Amino acid sequence: MLDKDHYDQAATVFSPDGRVYQVEYAREAIRRGGLALGITFDNGILFAIDKSIYSPLIEEDDLEKFYKITPVIGAAASGLIADARVLVDILRDRAQSEKRRYGEDPDLRTLVTWVSRIYEVYTRYEGVRPFGTALIIGGRAGKRYRLFETDPSGVFQERSSTAIGRGSETALEILTANNGKVRTREDAITLSMNVLKSTRQESAEGSNLGMELHILTDGNFEKIDLTEEQVAEHVSGNEGDGSLEGLLCGVPRLTKEAKNNLLATYGDLSSLKKASIRDLMKVKGVGNATAERIRKALEEL
Repeated sequence: MLDKDHYDQAATVFSPDGRVYQVEYAREAIRRGGLALGITFDNGILFAIDKSIYSPLIEEDDLEKFYKITPVIGAAASGLIADARVLVDILRDRAQSEKRRYGEDPDLRTLVTWVSRIYEVYTRYEGVRPFGTALIIGGRAGKRYRLFETDPSGVFQERSSTAIGRGSETALEILTANNGKVRTREDAITLSMNVLKSTRQESAEGSNLGMELHILTDGNFEKIDLTEEQVAEHVSGNEGDGSLEGLLCGVPRLTKEAKNNLLATYGDLSSLKKASIRDLMKVKGVGNATAERIRKALEEL
């Protein structure tokens, strides 16, 4: 029987409790990567990339984390970007092969299934390691817009919105709280900016935060580059409209129950501003840490 310390030396070995440590290490590489979002709305998909620059020597245009697979399919990556480029090349080759063979655009789910098989193969053989990257793949499928998230284990899931990379836990909480509320292109842009603002404290200090949007509508991708100042201005403008719900949507780790109870208790921003930390903690679902985050959000208005 192998010593416990040896179970993580190959992706082909299960630990006694059924874990594949090499796959878990690959997921950790993704969690340390830059934040990437995918959000669907009624007539399109938005991909948002956190473009944090930690050195003035880096050329911003060279930080490529979004890739067009076909004119109507794109992928955002987090983790080891070198691994992501390999998978993107595989996807592009497969898409071109499908186009040549059948004379029509490749099926989105077929491409996702294909690349997920590649992921899985690299967990089954000696001498290889799992891919240390995840991809959010989305595009137009007939008259619909669909979004998928892939994983180093080979699992993939269709999502209405998702997040990968640094700060993804906070981002997913905000996306979950807003599930079903994103209808328009502007809704998706505003939500993505709120997510970036809420995960900002998890980014390295001293970085120049920026954001890159890729929006697919009507069969075309539109790229928008935003500076930190533009993101802050946009978020402040949307929070300054007197909307209590808009403020609460931007509070990290705020549960749906706590949010609904706060809306029922206070009703508007002016009432919430008068509440103390102790008052907030009387609301069901709001603890001390959550109350402090709410007060901090109010102070930033």
